Amino acid sequence: MIGNDIVDLKYNASNWKRPRYLDKVFTKNEQALIFSSENKHETLWLLWSMKEAAYKIHVQQFGERFFNPKRLVCKFISKDNGIVSIDNNSYFTTSTITQDYVHTIATLSGSKTNISSIFKSEIASHHIQSDVIKKALFESISKTEQLPFQDLEIKKTTVGVPELFCDDAKLSMSFSLTHCGRFSGFAY
Repeated sequence: MIGNDIVDLKYNASNWKRPRYLDKVFTKNEQALIFSSENKHETLWLLWSMKEAAYKIHVQQFGERFFNPKRLVCKFISKDNGIVSIDNNSYFTTSTITQDYVHTIATLSGSKTNISSIFKSEIASHHIQSDVIKKALFESISKTEQLPFQDLEIKKTTVGVPELFCDDAKLSMSFSLTHCGRFSGFAY
C-alpha cells in the first residue's frame, strides 16, 4: 500500500501560528521539533505531509476515516525519512523538500520501488487539477503496466478510497493522488 501528500509551501493558507492550532494537530514532541527547527514553516508542513500520507494508507488498510491528527505520531529517522505510528501500526515515509513544496510518500515496508510524479499547474480549479492528475496517472500506468489507457478507471469505495480498475476489473495496485496549490502528483 502507498500514500502520498504534497504541500505547496507558498500557497498553504492555514495560519498555524494562531493560538492552540499546534496543540490540536501536533504532539508535544512534534511541536518541539517544529520550534527547534531553523525553518519552522517547512518542518511543520513536513510533519503534516507525513501524517497525511500515512493516513491515506491507514484508511486503505482498515477502511476507517477519522479526524484526530495527534493520533498520528511522527518521528524522524533522518532528514528525509520518518515513521508515522497510528495506534500499533507503523508507516514509513520518504520526503522531498524543495523551496516550493514538501512531498511525502508513505509505505508499509519502507520500500522505495514505487513510481511517483510531481508536476506544477497554474490552474487553481480543483476539478481541472483532478482530471490532470488522473490522466497523468493513467498514462504512467498504461506505459509501465502495459494496460490500455482508455480502459483505466478510478472508482471510490464507500469510505472514499480510490481504487483502480481496468476494463471493469479491479486491479490490486495501490496508488495515491495528491494536490495542493500549484502542485499535483501521484504515487503507485
